[in-house]
Amino acid sequence: MKKIALIGNPNCGKSTLFNRLTGLSQKTSNLPGTTVETTSGIVKLKKGDVELIDLPGIYSLFAQSEDERLVVSTLLGIDSEKPDAIVYILDGSNLRRNLLLVSQVAELGIAASCILTMADTAKRRHIEINIDALQTELGIPVAVVNPRSDTNIQNAIELLQNHQVGKTISVNDQFENRLKSFYLGNKERGLSEETLKRYSDIEHVVKKVIVNTDGKKRNNTINIDKYVTHPILGILIFFLVMMALFQGVFYLADAPMGWIENGFGWFKTMLDETLPSGMWSDFVKDGIFSGIEGVIVFVPQIFILFFLIGLLEDSGYMVRASFITDRVMRKIGLNGRSIIPLVGGFACAIPSIMATRTIKNKRERLITMLVVPLMSCSARLPVYVLLISLAIPASSFWGPFPAQSFVMTSAYFAGIVVALIFAILFNFFNKTKEKSEFVLELPTYQSPRIQTVISQAWIKCRSFLTEAGKVIIIISMVLWALSNFGPKTAMDKARSEAKIVAALGSPDSSQIEQSLKLEASYAGHIGKFIEPAITPLGYDWKTGIALITSFAAREVFVGTMSTLFQTPDNDKNVIGIRKKMQAEINPTNGKPLYGIPYAISLIFFYAFALQCVSTMAVMKKETGSWYWPVMLFFIYGGIAYLSAFAAYNIFNLYF
Repeated sequence: MKKIALIGNPNCGKSTLFNRLTGLSQKTSNLPGTTVETTSGIVKLKKGDVELIDLPGIYSLFAQSEDERLVVSTLLGIDSEKPDAIVYILDGSNLRRNLLLVSQVAELGIAASCILTMADTAKRRHIEINIDALQTELGIPVAVVNPRSDTNIQNAIELLQNHQVGKTISVNDQFENRLKSFYLGNKERGLSEETLKRYSDIEHVVKKVIVNTDGKKRNNTINIDKYVTHPILGILIFFLVMMALFQGVFYLADAPMGWIENGFGWFKTMLDETLPSGMWSDFVKDGIFSGIEGVIVFVPQIFILFFLIGLLEDSGYMVRASFITDRVMRKIGLNGRSIIPLVGGFACAIPSIMATRTIKNKRERLITMLVVPLMSCSARLPVYVLLISLAIPASSFWGPFPAQSFVMTSAYFAGIVVALIFAILFNFFNKTKEKSEFVLELPTYQSPRIQTVISQAWIKCRSFLTEAGKVIIIISMVLWALSNFGPKTAMDKARSEAKIVAALGSPDSSQIEQSLKLEASYAGHIGKFIEPAITPLGYDWKTGIALITSFAAREVFVGTMSTLFQTPDNDKNVIGIRKKMQAEINPTNGKPLYGIPYAISLIFFYAFALQCVSTMAVMKKETGSWYWPVMLFFIYGGIAYLSAFAAYNIFNLYF
């Protein structure tokens, strides 16, 4: 059976096409580094079945990252037999960048054919490709396929059917020997000059292949980039864009948040009226549905955040943001490739740590891996939103900036600043003279595809609901048990005191009873045990419980506080968690217990603490030792504690 390898740049649609052709469920991702093993499948054809091999996406053969070395070893037949043929997957919207890899692989003398993807994206960017001219210039068959929408998949099948071996473009034994030498660890000089020469040849091909481009659109892009990519003005624009983005999250999500809270309030009231009173009814209402509410109530913020980020990505701006930050990365000794996992860290640290596999320099990979957890991931967003909406009025301004969006943006930039500081420190103690190269293409600005952006935002929300949601709901149920049961002596004492309060005719007797029982419960004992350590930060024992449970997932903080603040109201009116927290008063100073100092302090704590067991586990796997994750747990935890302590005491002077 003939073996045909798929090869191409990351995100060119290669793995999606592989899934379509083989029927396998191969996971695809927009983060390079998540696919580091070859995957094979059988494609049934009339002239005989073929084995299709999905190689990891790479940009160049001359590199040393794990996925790139795997591709090179396969093409050279070092660890296995060479494939009988190659199918190049070319992204039509980024033809110049894609043809670099083609020019290198072509010299290995392996028979090849080509599939052009992203033709629809190229058309939207006013790029028209002459397929006949492309076939002539490459000297191999070319088929146009859109694997994302299953369009023209038959073209790919016919290509494999009629060109199972394809055609050999060229053979260069000297190049193959150089590549083998490089793969084995020998230094290779003149790579930059060779790459420039290849791009010069590629430019001649592109001029013959691309028959029409929107020159006006390109000129507009150049004019805009004079400001957007400016070393100083670009940073300011980036800051203002982030401010607008986070302000949009608060403004646009406020109404749907209220609808969800009111909906759950109505549903719980209905349950109160229909279910018989008792422990199991309370478990359903306060243990299960409180956890569900703690998950769903933040879906609007998460959806809107990723929708707005998606607009920026699809328009072409986020690439510019990476370009701007790349300058800073180089000054602190990191590889330009570090930008990809660092930017990805704003979504989730786990795939971002795995994405560092694309960094060939071990020192740079380690440093990037160590600072990724300081990027404010989406798991922190529900915590930030709750605290900011709890303590900071939407109508207030801090200087010229809306206070809520200023605090949110500051939380994100605080993580970036501390990450840069630590990168400098790690780099200082482990310097190297080896320089790294990073190629970044700035696409033409374009109108975002709303349908695609909505789809991607919903995928993020669905991931939050299915992954974090399960953890939050389970922990909410456990917390309900810990909050309703406790040592017999303490619980009996709480019930006796509650009866005395009720006998005195206090209008708040039901809430006082619930508070007394909570304090006497197992959860109360745990919170009281750690309370002396967190009191200097402005936290009470309830917050202490939430801090402990959120080590499973930061989002659990919200579900925990929601469960802890479930108190029965005589009029059956279920109010939101924020209102209940806002009503709490600090008995020592008469100020709101969960006011601005508390919120700012806790935001600082969550911004820096390595409070994610999954992240630590992945880091252990990637570094091969528990040394780094455990060390970072204590270092970042110490920074989180000190910064939270300083924030609380400073803001407590003014609020």
